[in-house]
Amino acid sequence: MRIGLISKVTMGLLISGLYMQPVAAHPHYWINLKADMILDEQGRLTAIRQHWAFDVFFSMMTTADVVREHGDKATGLSKMGDQMINNLAGHQYFSELSIDGSEIAMPRPSTYRLTENTEPEQPILELEMRFDISPPLAIKDKSLVWSVYDPTYYIAMNYATVDNVTIQGEQGAQCGLNLDVPNPSSELIEYAQQLDRTQRETDGLGINFAEKVRINC
Repeated sequence: MRIGLISKVTMGLLISGLYMQPVAAHPHYWINLKADMILDEQGRLTAIRQHWAFDVFFSMMTTADVVREHGDKATGLSKMGDQMINNLAGHQYFSELSIDGSEIAMPRPSTYRLTENTEPEQPILELEMRFDISPPLAIKDKSLVWSVYDPTYYIAMNYATVDNVTIQGEQGAQCGLNLDVPNPSSELIEYAQQLDRTQRETDGLGINFAEKVRINC
């Protein structure tokens, strides 16, 4: 059975670990993304806020485990959030930021929380993270590229529309924003769809399926 990094993260969420789930569906999990790029009065990037909304199946499965392990849902989600952040740290929080082609290391989130959104007909888990960028990064006349992906795939991490990415701050109006959707080959797609059966090492595959947010100011 092939288990991706999100599954490995799930395995470490609780102190005793969660059991491995059979992987059959394609993609294995879905995460709907939102991002806010926060600029200061000089137009420098000072923070990035992320919002991940997990799919219903993952949310249902994980919430049930939280309640079974901790009894109290709020306490369990808080502990799970801590474990999730700790595990994602080894993978750059599935986040890649570059300016003019130079990759910027992601700091540990200054704030984060894992909560259950009960507004939808079927409740979902949501992870919010804020990354403070210090010192602030000058991005005027530079090309900023932002991607969020599981390096090993098969997690669909997508922005529903380009409107789910915002540039905040007075200088944000001077920036252009585009969302590049990947176009992997049919052979690569076929390979990715077989991952639950091949058990092959797949580090580096996820970038081929990653959306790229491009910002030019």
